[in-house]
Amino acid sequence: MTTKPEGLQFLASPGSLGRQIAAFDWSSTPLGPLADWPQSLRTTVNLMLNSSHPIWIGWGPHATFLYNDAYIDVLGAAKHPWALGRPAQEVWAEIWHFCGPLADKVFQRAEPSYVDAVQLFMSRGDWVEEVWYSFSYSPIFNEAGAVGGLFCPSTDTTDTRLNARRLAALSTLSASALREPDVASACATAMHTIAGNPADIPFALLFKRVGDTMRLQQTAHVAEQACELALWPVDAVLESGEPVTFATAGMPGLPRGLAGQEVRVALALPITDGVLVLGTSPVRQLDAEYRTFCELVAGQLSAAVQNASAAAEQRQRAEALAELDRAKTAFFSNVSHEFRTPLTLMLGPIEEALNDSASRLPAAHHERLRLAQRNALRLQKLVNTLLDFSRVQAGRMQASYAQVDLAALTRDLASGFRSVVESAGLTLAVDCEEIDAHAWVDIALFEKIVLNLLSNAFKFTFDGGITVSLRQQGQAAVLAVTDTGVGISDDQQQHIFERFRRVEGARSRTHEGSGIGLALVRDLVELLHGRIELASTLGTGSTFTITLPLGRSHLRDDQLCNDGTADTSEIREAFRLEAQRWLPEEDSEEPFLDLADDDSVLTLGARVLVVDDNADMRDYLARLLRQRWHVRTAANGREALEAMAGELPDLVVSDVMMPELDGFGLIAAMRAERALHDVPVLLLSARAGEEARIEGVNAGADDYLVKPFSARELLTRVDSQLMRARIRQAERAHMARMASTFQQAPAAIAIVRGPDLGFELANDRFVELSWRRELIGLPMRRAFPELEGQGMLEEVELALVSGQPVSGKARRVMLKRESGLQECFFDYVHQPVRNARGEVDRVAIVAFEVTELVRARRDAELANRTKDDFLAMVGHELRNPLSPILIALELMRLKGVGGLAREHAAIERQAHHLVRLVDDLLDVARIAQGKIALRLERVELAKLLAQALETVSGLLEERQQALELEVPAQGLAIDADPMRFVQVLVNLLTNAAKYSNPGGQILVHAAAAQGSVVIKVRDTGIGIDAGMLPHLFDKFMQAPQSIDRSRGGLGLGLAIARSLVQLHGGEIEAHSGGVGAGSEFTIRVPQASEQAGAPALDATPVRPAAVTPRRVLLVDDNQDVLQGLRALLEVGGHEVQAVGDPASALRASASFVPDLAILDIGLPGMDGYELATELRRRPGFGNTRLVALSGYGQPADQARARAAGFAVHLVKPITPAQLYSLLVD
Repeated sequence: MTTKPEGLQFLASPGSLGRQIAAFDWSSTPLGPLADWPQSLRTTVNLMLNSSHPIWIGWGPHATFLYNDAYIDVLGAAKHPWALGRPAQEVWAEIWHFCGPLADKVFQRAEPSYVDAVQLFMSRGDWVEEVWYSFSYSPIFNEAGAVGGLFCPSTDTTDTRLNARRLAALSTLSASALREPDVASACATAMHTIAGNPADIPFALLFKRVGDTMRLQQTAHVAEQACELALWPVDAVLESGEPVTFATAGMPGLPRGLAGQEVRVALALPITDGVLVLGTSPVRQLDAEYRTFCELVAGQLSAAVQNASAAAEQRQRAEALAELDRAKTAFFSNVSHEFRTPLTLMLGPIEEALNDSASRLPAAHHERLRLAQRNALRLQKLVNTLLDFSRVQAGRMQASYAQVDLAALTRDLASGFRSVVESAGLTLAVDCEEIDAHAWVDIALFEKIVLNLLSNAFKFTFDGGITVSLRQQGQAAVLAVTDTGVGISDDQQQHIFERFRRVEGARSRTHEGSGIGLALVRDLVELLHGRIELASTLGTGSTFTITLPLGRSHLRDDQLCNDGTADTSEIREAFRLEAQRWLPEEDSEEPFLDLADDDSVLTLGARVLVVDDNADMRDYLARLLRQRWHVRTAANGREALEAMAGELPDLVVSDVMMPELDGFGLIAAMRAERALHDVPVLLLSARAGEEARIEGVNAGADDYLVKPFSARELLTRVDSQLMRARIRQAERAHMARMASTFQQAPAAIAIVRGPDLGFELANDRFVELSWRRELIGLPMRRAFPELEGQGMLEEVELALVSGQPVSGKARRVMLKRESGLQECFFDYVHQPVRNARGEVDRVAIVAFEVTELVRARRDAELANRTKDDFLAMVGHELRNPLSPILIALELMRLKGVGGLAREHAAIERQAHHLVRLVDDLLDVARIAQGKIALRLERVELAKLLAQALETVSGLLEERQQALELEVPAQGLAIDADPMRFVQVLVNLLTNAAKYSNPGGQILVHAAAAQGSVVIKVRDTGIGIDAGMLPHLFDKFMQAPQSIDRSRGGLGLGLAIARSLVQLHGGEIEAHSGGVGAGSEFTIRVPQASEQAGAPALDATPVRPAAVTPRRVLLVDDNQDVLQGLRALLEVGGHEVQAVGDPASALRASASFVPDLAILDIGLPGMDGYELATELRRRPGFGNTRLVALSGYGQPADQARARAAGFAVHLVKPITPAQLYSLLVD
């Protein structure tokens, strides 16, 4: 909390308003000076300032405005602090028509007021904003007991009210638009709801796709001139699929929003098959919540369109299904009628031929005709059943009732099945008691009911027997057919009488049938005014109970007939013959012939297993195939598996629809068993069409043949599959030989096959790298699910599809191993493998795990980076203490060192040597990190050499070494970074001086040769041992030095020189005749294509010019640097203000405006960049030259300094020469 002077304690508060009120000139307001404020006002202001609730006070006749920190958000940036001390009517001019009368009640009648959630339109910037506030006006009484002022706490309820309004609109939209039956109605209702919320959506347009074009379908509050499609960004939304925000200011035909404001922004949003354009409120910002609301509106509209479209489609589907059902029934009726004619013409001649005693047929032909007759009768039964069913469904079947002995009729019908039932090893019990009352039934319909139930019981019963009973219960006859068969599960019983319903997977004698038998029985029973019931237990058996009314009271006279002797023998015979065909045939099979040693045949004598539940079809197929191959048969998939367990066939020919285990189930069982996995399967089915064929192939069939088929086509398909099987056997043998080879290979090798990349082979090394998973037979995606999304699976697929190898080096892969997912690295190649036909059907994966090698390389790179970072950090830290050392040396020189000249010179030499060492450390770190960027310019070599000599001249003079120059003043221009190339020359000259004895000679020679500039630096020094030459340019490499011959340095100079020369596109090399024979360093860099002039060679040092005394501000938290720089500048006659922290600098800036400000960057509390920005804002600092002083000198540091307003960026340590150069005009 801020402490106030005596008398202003009432303004003490945790915020800023207390200070602003204290600093405000209240003498120009009706309130007068703060010292004259009454105690009542002081107390109220103190209460307001120390409240976290938004409060304002209006004091005096003009309601002079005061407020607290919490009220700043209410005013907004445009009115704070402008509102302080102004009349309230002026502050809230835009809402004073509402607030003024409430304020008058307070001031005139001392009556308080409270307003709950009132909508206001406030001007808090350059636009009018809709807000909702709850507030109260309460009187503040002065010392005289009169109303002195107004106290107003306020609460912003804008979010609550806006959310409630928008939620109500969304709820209405959801409740109304989602109920519409079609798309047009849904759109109209939704737009009507949207139009009812102009506060949030001033206008709206709905564009919908009609055919290939977008058309305006609905609008809300939009005039005709705004309805042109071209005015709105519909195409942009359709292309991007994202909302598009756009300006609408000035567009004609649009309404104004709340408070009469022009709508400035609209939002176009994608919806189902269209675009919704929503105008946004001009008095609210289009923030994230507002945008979400608009997106929810569009989403609700899309949902309404989708629901309406789905409802319309559902109605159309229902109508189409009803029409399809009618068409199907008519089709069945027509087809059944049409089938009867050719069936009659088939059965008649067949029966004549079989019964013709005059011309006896050979036994083989006689058996073929019997086969044709049985299947023609079966077809006739199916046609009759379909015809009866279609007639019942169409309501065209009429029953003719005759009086019959129901018990005798039932016994007669059941006895016709006795021989068939008993042949199957079952019992048939018939228990029909006599019926006292007269029974009236349609004999043909009753026979079909009983025969269907008997046939059904026989089909699903394998042990026990069948019981037929008839009892009289009152005026009804009750017929029950009970079996001890497989039974029906509870969930299937409620559907058993539905048409085309079949119990999947139930054990039965055959899978044949149309699935309408029990549905027809139900319809026939109902036609006879009866009912049918089912009682069944799975695995125990079933009982079908039929209850028929006795007598004739329920019948019309026109339904009665006197003839009760209708001939139905043909119907009975058809049912009996069909049931007889379901009996198991005698086993006449011969064992498979073993022809494995007969190499003279390809497929002749191969083993074929025929699987079909239809006995005639099974016999027909076996007879055809036995002409060339050895055949065995099975009646269903289960029997086929049992047969294959004893002896493996070369091919399986199987029907699809079979009881117990169908064709698809048989294939699944075979593919799941290793011994049967590769046995080919030819599926036979009556289902035609490409979809059926694809389904068969996807199920695992090798081929798919549609019934009816010719004998020639069947034989061709079987031969083809047998041939392919032989080829696959040869390939497997080849793979086995390859597997043996791969197991001995040093690499991890696997072979995958087919689109699913199933593993055919994986050697031990591959299994080991997969952490010993079971691979063979598994698709690669199942075996390695963790590879999904890593790109490796896609590369294997690419090799399979393209036929081109795919390889990689040190590829990162996340593999699941014992401890979970682990990062691994591999060198690999995915090699396509071609089969005998030249087709790529496999991929060989060859992999070498290089994880440890990659990790070792990473560790080495990390260690190298750590070392480089450490060098950079050490270099930066060493620079800071160097500045005060160099400055102190300069001061000692300027003030005179007396008898310490020798010591002063030694310290100065070592300090400059340390600077060079630091620079070398930094340079080697930058080079290693790739952070050196050259600033190339066209420059003469002579000019660069002159600059280098300025740096090393002192060392040459100290060691009394002679320097001979053979460098032309012009003609050797190069494209170089002058600073960096001078650094190279300085390194070579310094090296030559250090390793040559005092009094030695150094030669610098330069000339052009073959497009390059060749520079040679030769010395007569100690030379270089031949073993050192290959490593001379390595970092930290130095010649062996004795204690008395140490030459200092870090061994970085030549490494830096080589790197910088290479960056210039050149090369550097060293030669020496050996120890004691001197050395020669040669640099070759590209010569510039055009020559530029250069000054004559002049090694005279540049001396600073005399300067006018300046005003200088120094800011540095290092007191040694600060006081040293201050002393240097004061010696030069300059006026200096030196401070150690940013706060002191800002205080000094109020009275001291410098010509030059030198700011350290690493200051406490506020860094140099921030301080520079603050100083630039101070009066008079516009012309001050700002200089940054830092231990960091990267290009990024220099760019940041320029952005902060610095004219110069100097890197520590700063030299006196650099300091003097800043003061030159």
